[in-house]
Amino acid sequence: AILYFLEKGAQPTGTVQDILKKAEVFKELCEIPLN
Repeated sequence: AILYFLEKGAQPTGTVQDILKKAEVFKELCEIPLN
């Protein structure tokens, strides 16, 4: 995510929003029980 952020440095706002979206999805996936 950090490398992606650096690569997309030209569009910081959109990239930050995209990372936050992915972080929320990742959080939801982590909350799903693995059993």
